[in-house]
Amino acid sequence: MDTTSTAFGGSQTESKKSCDLEDWMDLKDLFDKAAEQYETGSASDALPLLRGVIHECHSFLNFYQDPSILFAAPKTTDAATATATTPAEEKPKQPWDLPLQKPKPCTCVELPTAFHAILGTALFLFGNLIDQDGSLALTGEPDTPIPYWLAALDVFETGDNLPSLVNGTGCDAPEDWRMAIIWGRTLVAIADATISRDPTNTDCVADFCADEPAWPLESPFAAIAMRRPPLTRRMTLSNATPNHLMMLAMDQFSRGIFHMPHPQHLRHSVVRKELYTIASEVMLLSEKLPRASERQFWASWADSVLNQMKMEADMEAWRSIISRARGKYRGSLEAEDYGVLNTEEADDAREDLQKAIAFLEKGRGQQGEEEEERRRNLAEALCSLGNLTPDEVVREALYRRAGEETGEDLMDVD
Repeated sequence: MDTTSTAFGGSQTESKKSCDLEDWMDLKDLFDKAAEQYETGSASDALPLLRGVIHECHSFLNFYQDPSILFAAPKTTDAATATATTPAEEKPKQPWDLPLQKPKPCTCVELPTAFHAILGTALFLFGNLIDQDGSLALTGEPDTPIPYWLAALDVFETGDNLPSLVNGTGCDAPEDWRMAIIWGRTLVAIADATISRDPTNTDCVADFCADEPAWPLESPFAAIAMRRPPLTRRMTLSNATPNHLMMLAMDQFSRGIFHMPHPQHLRHSVVRKELYTIASEVMLLSEKLPRASERQFWASWADSVLNQMKMEADMEAWRSIISRARGKYRGSLEAEDYGVLNTEEADDAREDLQKAIAFLEKGRGQQGEEEEERRRNLAEALCSLGNLTPDEVVREALYRRAGEETGEDLMDVD
C-alpha cells in the first residue's frame, strides 16, 4: 500500500504494469478498511489508508480513461467489429437504423459509477479528517479541506457523465444511491466551510474555487482534473450562496433517498444510519445560516428525514435517538422566539423529547462507554426539554436532573 503524499505520484503508481479485476477487488478491500478505520479509529490511522486508496485509484486512471469499462458486461459483436470484407447485408445495423428499444438489463460486475464512488468518497473522508487537524497533511498536501472536497465533486461529476450513462450505449444500471448521498454531504461540507470561513460573507464561494493548487502532472489530483466534464457544476460555485449549495445537496440527497432499498428493507442499519447522518449534518448547518427563513426551511427538511426514520425504523435504540434529535431540532426553531413555546410545534417537540427521555431512562444499568453515552444523551434531552418549557419551576427541575446525569451545574442553561 502506498501511503506517500497525495500531492505527488505514488511511489508504486508508475511501477504498476496493469490494473485488472483482481486489482479492483483489492482496491475495494482497501477502501472498506479505510472506511472502517475512519468510523472507529483515529485520524492518524485512517489517513494512510485513504492515501493508499487515492494512489491505487490513480493507478487505474493511468490505465483507463474510464475505469468502469473494466467491470462492464462483455459487449456483443457490433459495428466496430465488422470488417471491410463483411457483406453489407451481414453487417450489424447502425444505431440510427434501428428502432428505439428499451435499455438492456444490467449484467455488469459492478455499477458503472463504482470506481468514482470509491474515489470520491475517499476524497470526502480525507477532507473531513484534514478539517479536524490540518497538521496531518503531508508535504505538498493542502492543510485545508476544500481542495479535497472540490476534487470529490469533480470525481462525482465525472462518474455521473460517463459515456455509457449519457450516450445510451450502456445497460440499464441501477442508480448509485450511495454516491448521491456522499455527493450531497460534500456539498453540505462546502456550504458549512463557506459560512465558517467568513460568517458575514455568505454571497459566494469564489475564493474556494481559487484554492485548487497547481498540482504536479503526476499527482492523482491532476489526473482527476483532466477528466472533468467540459461544463461542470463546479463552475457555478463561484456565484453560489450557502443556501444554493444546500439546494444542490438536497437534489443529491433526494436522488439517493429515492433509490435506497426501502421501505421493506429499511431495517438494515446502513440505511438508517445514512438517513440519520443526512438529517444531523443538515440541521447542524441550518443553525448557522444567516436568515431565519433559511434556518426554518432546512431544519424542517431535516426533520422530515427524521420523521421518515420514526415511521419506518423499528429498533429501541434508534427510537430514542430519533425522538431526542427531532425534539432538539424542533426546539432549535422555537428557541429563537420564546413567545411561541405554547404553539402546536412546541408541543410536538416536547412530546418527542419526553419519548426520548423515557427510552433513555429505561436503558439504565448499562456498562462502560454505553452507559456514559446514555447518560450524556439523557442530559442533552433533559436540557433541550427544559429550553422548551415555559414553566420556570419545571424548567429548573429538568436542568437539575440533567446536572445529576453529568455531574455539572446546568442551572444557567439557556
